[in-house]
Amino acid sequence: MNAKEHYANQLGNFYSWMLSDWKTKESEFREFLISKSLAPKKKNLAIDLGAGNGIQTLALSKLGYQVIAVDFNQQLLSELKENAKLENQSIQIVEADILSVSQFRLEHPSLLVCCGDTLLHLSSKEEIEEFLKSCFDCLNQNGDLLLSFRDYSITLEGDSRFIPVKSDSSRILTCILDFEGDRIRVTDQLLEKQNDVWKLSISSYFKVRLLKEECLVILETIGFQIEWVDFYQRMITILAKKK
Repeated sequence: MNAKEHYANQLGNFYSWMLSDWKTKESEFREFLISKSLAPKKKNLAIDLGAGNGIQTLALSKLGYQVIAVDFNQQLLSELKENAKLENQSIQIVEADILSVSQFRLEHPSLLVCCGDTLLHLSSKEEIEEFLKSCFDCLNQNGDLLLSFRDYSITLEGDSRFIPVKSDSSRILTCILDFEGDRIRVTDQLLEKQNDVWKLSISSYFKVRLLKEECLVILETIGFQIEWVDFYQRMITILAKKK
């Protein structure tokens, strides 16, 4: 099962619950952008690739960007639309794979954002490289690409592969990681209480195991200038500029 199918059949149904308070996370991301001097000086265009339910999208919009939100999951985009309405933000929403970023080249974006583990949802390191090349071509001169992804440099084995993600009185979510060379099998195991009976649902998909150093080499080979590398909310975070 690929990432799109996994989100459609399993993860999209409880993704927002898993993330908890999206308003707090949106505010935190907005403050992070401000701290990194990424607030726009005018009504610049930002494209949120893998927008999900809108945490990054709404932060960008509130800072003053014109925003296009791109995601392949219709359910999460519907939630984003409702969240944007609740926050009185005007967002252009596009249901598409992030690999379609080249379609926005004539829009002249000054910022592309691909956060969460979205980058690792692609099928291979080769596809990641092609995607990053498309981002470079799409951006305005001196435009920025903001990436974040999890650090999978340490191979988890045995019991450490089982990661408790979230639980409450009616749901228990556990993530199981199996390291297989340059990819990781991610299994979401959800126990859900329905009419006092616990029901189990399981779904797996693969992520690319991309190391920070590998990503930096790819970006620099394409022509990006690395502005900074940080660790934000337990994720490797990189700002690369098109020079």
